[in-house]
Amino acid sequence: MALLLLVTAVPAHAADPNTLADRLAQVQLEQARQHQRLSQLQGQQSQVRQTLAALEAQLALSNADLAPIATQAQALEARIADAQMQLSHDQLAYLQHLRAFQADIRKIYALGGMRWFEFVFSARSFDDLLNRTIYLQQISVSELHLARKLRAERDTLEEQRQLLAQARADLAPLLDTLQARANAIASQVATVASYDSQLDSQRRQTVIRLAGLQGQSRSLQKALDKYETEAAQAALRGSGAAYASTCPAAAPAGSVRFCGHGWGHGVGLGQWGAKGMALAGLNYRFIDQHFYTGTNWASLDTGNTPIHVAVLWGTATYRVIPSGPAQLIAGSRVTNLAPGQTVSLAPSAGLQKVVPTSASTRLTVYGPSGRYHSYRGTIVAQPSGGLLYVINVLPIEDYLRGLGEVPSGWPLEAIKAQIVAARCYALTHMGSTGLYDVDDTTQFQVYRGIDAESGSQNAAVDQTRGQVLMYGGRVIEAFFSASDGGHTANVSDVFGGSLATYPYLRGVIDPWDIVAPRHTWYTGIYSYATMERVYFT
Repeated sequence: MALLLLVTAVPAHAADPNTLADRLAQVQLEQARQHQRLSQLQGQQSQVRQTLAALEAQLALSNADLAPIATQAQALEARIADAQMQLSHDQLAYLQHLRAFQADIRKIYALGGMRWFEFVFSARSFDDLLNRTIYLQQISVSELHLARKLRAERDTLEEQRQLLAQARADLAPLLDTLQARANAIASQVATVASYDSQLDSQRRQTVIRLAGLQGQSRSLQKALDKYETEAAQAALRGSGAAYASTCPAAAPAGSVRFCGHGWGHGVGLGQWGAKGMALAGLNYRFIDQHFYTGTNWASLDTGNTPIHVAVLWGTATYRVIPSGPAQLIAGSRVTNLAPGQTVSLAPSAGLQKVVPTSASTRLTVYGPSGRYHSYRGTIVAQPSGGLLYVINVLPIEDYLRGLGEVPSGWPLEAIKAQIVAARCYALTHMGSTGLYDVDDTTQFQVYRGIDAESGSQNAAVDQTRGQVLMYGGRVIEAFFSASDGGHTANVSDVFGGSLATYPYLRGVIDPWDIVAPRHTWYTGIYSYATMERVYFT
């Protein structure tokens, strides 16, 4: 057996429908890579948009600080302009009145010159002469007073203008600083927005690639389903052999090849066999009772039964980002979290919980390598033994929605059979450790949270809600594996112990496993010399 584990196995019949399964697996693997790429891009874009929103908020605050200072500066500049205009007007008026005064003075001085005789004898009388003289003196004095008044006003305006100019100059450094800060933030906003645009372009290209892969996947799946349906119906009619496909011809003398059936431990429900039975028209209740001998159906109230699922653990710092409103609870301290707000979970921080406060809030967990999965329910960070365990706590029925054990494109009856087995398995592993009930790996059951949810799997959970298989009044420990090769194994032959303890895990024939890509497998041909060199030297 140890030897078989070390030899690379390949699917039987390269030209038969197993080739379709291999091609489909390759396409699905590429789909998974592209989905991972898309998730990474969406995670990066989410972070970039958070940064962009924060920068835009900073820019808004900076502009809010800048606006009143800029308004004040503009008001001062307007007042300076008004003062300058008034100053120019008063300066012109002052010069006009000054010139008039000087002209009048020249006229008065001219009366004392050689023309005085003409001035005297041109008067009609002495009173007329006196009045002329007094009039000229009054005009000149009036012009002088007005010129002096205008000069005083001009000087006052000049002082005001200088004060306003000084106030504007005093305001300039603050205005320049605020403007420079606003410009710097605006530049960062433009840079981050450009990066966001690049990420969005990459995201769209990835979505386009995924659409192409989905088309290929549907085409291959359709062809494979046709073959599997025909094979399953043949098995139901009894025309299929227990092990269906046969092994290839024996290896030449002096060499060896290995051939086998099935893929996995083979105890309990065979997932591919369940698919074959569903394709043959059998329902989930028949499927489950075929694989779990002598069991009975029962219904339990599991709606509010919580399960603790360890999803990540280690010494790193993990992050959680809620999609909606949530709370961070650390001891007696409760912090309200906004949608998109990042929470860091470190081993040194003690027990922490991220709890949604809205039924629609989902929690996305990030590990050292980036985005991991999104989850329903609560995330608990529990330090223990120098490690930090990130645990998803949620109702068991919601847990079943996020399992990644069988493809969502399988027949609904096969998915329902798997969900019932998974419900039994989860219930029998409650409290399996002091920190959590199960983890999200094949050690227990593969769980990917919301990322694994689908319409078909959610329907399977809803349509079998609370349904379990019982034996002797207890929920069974429902082992399952991928492919049993045509016959399941006794639990005692694989895991030890006695069939008396698990009488329902007795080997049964499974001709419907013929639809499995690894129903029959075989290795290449190896010489004895190669085997001896590789395994015995």
